[in-house]
Amino acid sequence: MLCLVSWSPAQVDRAALEGTVTDPSERALPQAHVTAVQNLTGLRRETTSSSRGTYDIPELPVGVYTVTFDHAGFKALTFVNVVQVVGRTRTLNASLQVSGGQERVEVSASSEQMDKTSDALGARIEPAQAKELPLNGRNWATLTALAPGAVDTGGSSQRAVRFAGRGRDDDNFTYDGIDATNIVNQPQQAYVRLAIPLDTIQEFRADSMLATAESGATGGPQLAVTSPSGTNQLHGDAFEFLRNNAFDASEPVPLNTALQPFHLNQYGGSLGGPIVREKTFFFLAYEGYRQIWGFPLLGFVPSDGFRAQVAADSPVLVPILNAYPEGQRLTSNPDVAQFASEGRQVVNENSAMIRLDHVFSEKTTAYVRFNIDRSVNTQPLASSGNYLADRQQLTSTPVNGGIELLHIFSSSLVNEAKFGFNRGTADTTDINQTGSPYTFAVSGAFTTLNNNKVSTGVGNSFSEIENLTWVKGRHTVKAGVEIRRIQLNQGNTESGTVVFPSTTAFDADQVSTASLNGALPINGLRKTQYYGYIQDEFKWLPNLTVNLGARYSFFNIFHEVQGRANPFDFATCGPQGFCGVGASFGQPNYGDLDPRLAFAWAPTKSGRTVIRAGFGIYHEDGQLDDQNLPISNEVFAYSLSNKTIPTLSYPITPFLALTTGIVSPRDDDRRRKDTYVEQWGLSVQQALLADFVGTVSYVGSKGVHLLTLSEVNVVNPLTDTRPYPAFGQVSWRGNRDNSNYNGLSAAVKRSFSHGFLLSANYMWSHEIDDGSDGSGDGDSLVAENVACQPRERADGIWDVRHVFNANAVYQLPFGPGKRFLNQPGIWRNLAGSWEVTSMVVARTGFPVNVTIDRSSSAVPDGNTTDQRPDLVPGVSLTPPGGSTIAEWVNPAAFAAPAPETFGDAPRDVARGPGAWQMDLGIGKHIPLTERVRLEFRAELFNIFNHPQYGLPQSDISPYLAGEQGVFGSIIQTVNTTTPVSPVGTGTPREIQFVLRVAF
Repeated sequence: MLCLVSWSPAQVDRAALEGTVTDPSERALPQAHVTAVQNLTGLRRETTSSSRGTYDIPELPVGVYTVTFDHAGFKALTFVNVVQVVGRTRTLNASLQVSGGQERVEVSASSEQMDKTSDALGARIEPAQAKELPLNGRNWATLTALAPGAVDTGGSSQRAVRFAGRGRDDDNFTYDGIDATNIVNQPQQAYVRLAIPLDTIQEFRADSMLATAESGATGGPQLAVTSPSGTNQLHGDAFEFLRNNAFDASEPVPLNTALQPFHLNQYGGSLGGPIVREKTFFFLAYEGYRQIWGFPLLGFVPSDGFRAQVAADSPVLVPILNAYPEGQRLTSNPDVAQFASEGRQVVNENSAMIRLDHVFSEKTTAYVRFNIDRSVNTQPLASSGNYLADRQQLTSTPVNGGIELLHIFSSSLVNEAKFGFNRGTADTTDINQTGSPYTFAVSGAFTTLNNNKVSTGVGNSFSEIENLTWVKGRHTVKAGVEIRRIQLNQGNTESGTVVFPSTTAFDADQVSTASLNGALPINGLRKTQYYGYIQDEFKWLPNLTVNLGARYSFFNIFHEVQGRANPFDFATCGPQGFCGVGASFGQPNYGDLDPRLAFAWAPTKSGRTVIRAGFGIYHEDGQLDDQNLPISNEVFAYSLSNKTIPTLSYPITPFLALTTGIVSPRDDDRRRKDTYVEQWGLSVQQALLADFVGTVSYVGSKGVHLLTLSEVNVVNPLTDTRPYPAFGQVSWRGNRDNSNYNGLSAAVKRSFSHGFLLSANYMWSHEIDDGSDGSGDGDSLVAENVACQPRERADGIWDVRHVFNANAVYQLPFGPGKRFLNQPGIWRNLAGSWEVTSMVVARTGFPVNVTIDRSSSAVPDGNTTDQRPDLVPGVSLTPPGGSTIAEWVNPAAFAAPAPETFGDAPRDVARGPGAWQMDLGIGKHIPLTERVRLEFRAELFNIFNHPQYGLPQSDISPYLAGEQGVFGSIIQTVNTTTPVSPVGTGTPREIQFVLRVAF
């Protein structure tokens, strides 16, 4: 008997099984009967080998199978524990021996990882990792940072993890093959952790680069998650994860930060089983998240005496006075008191999932799945770094569902039809104490009172998907189409500012300036997208597979359902800028046809070495929230000043009639091209001893037509005039930037087998760009000199040279079924069934972009955005005593540019600190009955309490103005994604306790 096992790409949410059947002399054995049975559900799939001895069973649900080969005159051969993993085709070759009887072979753990038909750079996250590794906040996105090419920038949310030099809006999230992005942006909101709870994940795969035509829908990572189904046996669990500040360390910066009260409970459970054995199955899951974190409040408010004075002199201001909380002690100014109190950040999240599976026949199966999550984050709302009684509430309600019907026409023809729905929301409500749409500021005295603005963002996608797989000889041809309808509804209430120049003016109700931005009514943006692909996995030789395919994408452009939007673009609409209410948002691109090519060659007879290479082009739509600028051109803004209205006072409304509202336009390039990325790679994979597999890969990419933020209608330095005098400087958005990425990856992994899993990845990489590394505005900067974009070429904002991560799950060899202490007794009870788990992540520092504040008159073109200083020749960027948190970058290395010149410091000129942390879990499984077990676990995050410093302050202006100790100092940790929360990577040492009952 000879067995060769490997992997190749399969459907993004399923798996497939293929191989060659031979006789003892290694000649092809046609008409061999092949049967695959899923162990937990009894699902059965059959086929026969072709005249060349090849076979293929496509579209298998993820799971563990028993595969049997039989042929008249030969001994039947059965493989047990054949693990079918998401997004890959397993190659299982078999040589049948002459004579009757049967032989059983257990497939090795290393066989799950050998990929013999594609060159994708990525990793499979298997159930043992998702269930057992210590995860701070139980966010599945934390695990995506374990893939080669990934780097966690801090916080381990979907917004914090980036892949292979791409921006976060290049990510493609799918759940059972259904779009699972946040619609408005690709990643979920940072405070959403349970859109896909861990109990609702069978397993998932993160391919950082070089995905096939079938699965590669963007130029970034392909993150494919599959949900679990019920089985023939009732199974489930209930759990509680508990954390509080009693076991937590203090933040390392700012120094002497007091440890705030903290309580976190995550609880829930799952239940799955048969409704009708081997016919109908169900799976249910629920998880709740409750977090309370102390939030110190500190600000400045009117003193009691001043309150009484203002109430008497200007009664109309009493509602504003009442919005200020009572101060506790007077300052040196008798009108001002200091306020101090305790606030709270409260996070409540609830997530639920249901899935039903039904087997109509051996040829037809179906399932329906529905997930819903709601996360509400409420916390004090800052004003210039101070806090009073104002609050902000962030709410997001992700919803995802899918229906699938799979029909097997024959052993060589399978069709999959799906309908999917995905919803992402992002609502922000500022809750002030005045009930007014205005912020109220008294210059140099009190903490500003916030407004009560409400912003709404809702995105929906409806997907109709059809996938067909046809097996013909050495060819496995896959083709599919998707029609996706996108809805994006966005709007906000009116908001404005009222400024009093002094306490004296406040007492007299004398307003210096006021402004009001009108409400943006909910705009309905709509478009329909079309995708198609065709792919051929051609087994050219038994040890050489070529994967050839192409993918077509038509992303389309938005339109507003009531025709209210007014696009603005000097380039296509002329000097008037505005294109007219209801005008087209732009020109759609019809030519996004992307070739994909890969080959995998196993040069040795044993198949333990695989050489792979690939190339592909990947178009993408980018962030949908970057395609909505025309709706912002509907809103009128009003600006008032006591210079033109000497009697300006509060209330402001009567004075609005004395001024004309204007629209501050935003220019969206209506001729923008779709972003695309060229990717290439070469890798060598080797099966090692003890079920380990090692992979060394080189990958490269070039990003073209990346999102570009800029300014137009700037001042011409030669004439000191603007091209379009009727307008001032106008923000501009298009696709002109480029990027380059090169990386070298070394990875080793042993899949979970016999109680042990180990995975480790190292990546060296370098990303260079013109100011943008992707399709989202969070990864793009305005050029210092907008007329010279190539001058911006430098290391990308998230360029990191060295990244290492490792994780392990180890069941100690003591207790029932283990090597030691396996006999009944007290020592087996005490020492048995212990488990140790760990995660380690480490990286070098990110670039630091040093900027300077400049007046428009000092800059040649009048643009003050993202300006940089001069470098002082001969002065090191490193301070004389070395880099410290008080001074990481040497301020003496920079100087202010001369008037009418641009600074000569390159973009991203310095480097911030690196970061590393180690997490540890220690747990014990205690059997309660034959089927029920109790697990207790302690999880220690950042066990060595290593400080995870963020980037230093990079505005050189305070230093040049004579203020010491600001520029170059580090005042925050890496876990600073808004809203800040002590959950995820980058926190000080924290300890969590877990109790779980499973059956």
